Amino acid sequence: MKKMKRLGAIASILVFLLMMYPSSYNSVIASEIGSNVETANNNVRSQDDFYDAINSKWLNTAKIENGKSTTSTFDDVEKKVTNQTKDIINQLLIDKDKYKENSDEKKIINVYKNTLNIEARNKDGLKPVGKILDEIKASQTIDDITKLWVNKEIINSTIKFSVNRDIHDVTNNILYIAPTGLSLGDSDEYTNPIESTVRNKKLTEDFFNKILVLSGYTQDEAKIKVDNMFKFEGMIAPSIMGKQEKLTTSNLINSVYNVYTLDELNNLAPNLNLPSIMSSLGLDKANKIVLQDPRWLEAFNKIYTQENLPLIKNYIEMVNLIFASGYLNEDFQNANKEYESNLLGIKGAVSKEEDAVDTVSSMMGMAVGKIYAERYVSKETKEDVENITKEIVETYKKQIQNLDWMSSSTKKNAIDKLDKLNVQIGYPKEWVNYSKISIKSYEEGGSLFQNIMNLRIFQSNEMLSRINQPVDEKQNGFKPQTVNAYYSANENSIIIPGGIIQGHFYNLNATREVNLGGIGAIIGHEISHAFDNTGAQYDADGNLNNWWTEKDYAQFTQKAYKIAGFYGGIEALPGEKINGYLTVGENIADIGGVSCLLKILNKMDKPDYKVFFESYATTWRQITTKEYEEYALSIDVHSPNKFRVNAVLPQFQEFYDTYGITEKDGMYVKPEDRLGIW
Repeated sequence: MKKMKRLGAIASILVFLLMMYPSSYNSVIASEIGSNVETANNNVRSQDDFYDAINSKWLNTAKIENGKSTTSTFDDVEKKVTNQTKDIINQLLIDKDKYKENSDEKKIINVYKNTLNIEARNKDGLKPVGKILDEIKASQTIDDITKLWVNKEIINSTIKFSVNRDIHDVTNNILYIAPTGLSLGDSDEYTNPIESTVRNKKLTEDFFNKILVLSGYTQDEAKIKVDNMFKFEGMIAPSIMGKQEKLTTSNLINSVYNVYTLDELNNLAPNLNLPSIMSSLGLDKANKIVLQDPRWLEAFNKIYTQENLPLIKNYIEMVNLIFASGYLNEDFQNANKEYESNLLGIKGAVSKEEDAVDTVSSMMGMAVGKIYAERYVSKETKEDVENITKEIVETYKKQIQNLDWMSSSTKKNAIDKLDKLNVQIGYPKEWVNYSKISIKSYEEGGSLFQNIMNLRIFQSNEMLSRINQPVDEKQNGFKPQTVNAYYSANENSIIIPGGIIQGHFYNLNATREVNLGGIGAIIGHEISHAFDNTGAQYDADGNLNNWWTEKDYAQFTQKAYKIAGFYGGIEALPGEKINGYLTVGENIADIGGVSCLLKILNKMDKPDYKVFFESYATTWRQITTKEYEEYALSIDVHSPNKFRVNAVLPQFQEFYDTYGITEKDGMYVKPEDRLGIW
C-alpha cells in the first residue's frame, strides 16, 4: 500500500532530488491501541458517521506534537519505535569502547553524534560541500557538464538511472532511465497549475533563496538563480508525463517500457553523449535499456546545448546545495525546517535527539535494524504473524474459487499468485554489509555531510553494480524498525516489518477480533494489492504478463471503474472531492482486505463483529494540519483516513447487521451501489 507514511518527514523539496532512482517501498498507516476500544460519545451515531462516532473522544482530545504535521495511531507506533531505537543508540553510547573502529556499532555512534554536533557543523559551514559546488560552477562548456558524471559525489538528477529487475523477465536486472527531477514534483504543476501550486511554488522559491543567501550569494544573485532554476524546469516539464496524463493513459506500464540500445539512445539524443555518461557510471555495457519517456529525452537533448549551459549548470548546483542543506550548519538546518513547517503547517520542532535518531535510522537503517530485530522482534511473534498470514492467504484462495464472475482458468492463475506469494515478516533474510563505508566522527576528520555522502554513494554503487546480473532475492532487504507494510507486484511479495507488529496491530493480550482489525487488516490489504488495477497486470512470478481471459479482465475493469466512480463522488474537503482514479488501487485493496477478514470472522465461533469493526476504525484515526490535509488530498494515492473507514465498511452486510443500519442512516449504501471485487 503506497502510503505517504509521514509527509512531515520531508526535510526539503528533495523528495525528487535525493534519490538517483525511484523508491518502490509501499507503506501503510499503522496504529497502537489497547485491546479495549473506546466507544464514541452519544453526539455522533455509529449509523451516521462510523469513523467520527468510534473515534470522537480521541478526535476531540488529540494534539499534534511539536515538529509534526499529523497525529494518529500510526504516529503512536512511530513514536514507540523512535524510543526503542533511541534506547538502542543510548546503549551503544554506553558501550562505545567495546566496539572496533570499523564496526557497524561505531558507525551508528558516529552518525548520531555528528548529527548532534551542532558546534562542529556550524564551524564547518559550507565547507563540506564546497568542493562539489566549486567543480560545478567551474564548468565552462556543455562537455564539462557531461564530465561531471565522473564525480560520484555530484548529484545529477537531469537524468535518473536505476538498475532494477526487468518487469518482463524478473530473473534479470536491467537499466532504466527516467526523466529529470522537478522541484514541484510533477510536471502538471508547471503545465497545468492549480490554486495550491502558487502557494507551494512561493514557499519553494523562498526556501531556495534562503539557502542560496546562506551559501554566500546576495539577495539579487539568489533571485536570479531561483528564477533560472524554474526557467530550466519550465522548459523540460512539458515533455515529461504528468499525473493526469498517467491517470488517463491506457496500459501505462507498457507505455513507459521502451527498449533501446545505446546506439539508438545516442541517435535520439546526440547532444547528451550518453555513451560517455553511462561509461562513467559503468552502465555502457547494459544488455537491456528501458527508456521511460522518449519524448522527454528528445526534448532534453534539444535543451542540452552551450547556449543553455548557465541554466543546466545552475540546476545541478541547486540540486547539490539543496541536498547538502539538510546536513550542514544550524542556519541551513533551520531553513529546511522552516520550509517544511510552512508547507505542512507544522508548529515547533522535534527534539534534536529525535532528529538524530531519524537520521541514523534513515541512513544506517539496516545496521540499526539488525539490533532492533534481535531486541524487539521475537521468534514467537514472527511465527504467529506468519500463521495469521497463511490463514488470510488460504481464505483468499477460497474467495477466488467462489467468485461468480471469473472463469476457472483465470481463477487458477490467481490462486497460483497466492501460492507463490513471497511473504517476509519481521526482518530480512540478509543484512547490508557496511564494512567498506568510511563513517568518521568530527574528531577523526569526518563530517555529517561526508557521512551521508559516503552512504549515498555506497547505496548507488551497490544498485548500479547489479547491471546485467541475475536477480538475487536475498538482496531485497528492508528495515525491521519500519512502521510500514508493502506489496511489490514485480516480486509478488509482501513485507510486514517488525515495527508494526506491536501494540494494536499485534498484541498477545488482545482478542482475535482486535488483532484482525490491526495486523490482519494490514496483511489483507497488502495481499489485495496483488489483485488491484496494477497488481492484476503481473503474474505469479512478478512478470508483467496477462493471465486473464479477455472477458474476465473486462469485468474486472468494470468493477474497478465502479470503485473509482464511487470514491470520486466523495467530498473530502469543502468543494474538493477524492480523485477516484488516483486512489483506485488503494481503495480496491482496502475493500478486498476487509472482505477477506470478514470471511475469517464468519468461520469463528461467536465472533464479535463489533470489536472488529471498531478496532478497524481506530486503526485509521488521525488528525492533521490543514496544510497537510490539502497537500495529501492532491498527491496521495490513498483516500483520506476517514473514508478508509466510512467508504469501506458500508460495502458489507455484516456491518449493517451489527449496527442495525437502515436506509434512513448516513452510513447506508444501496445494495446495488455496493462495491466488491474479491
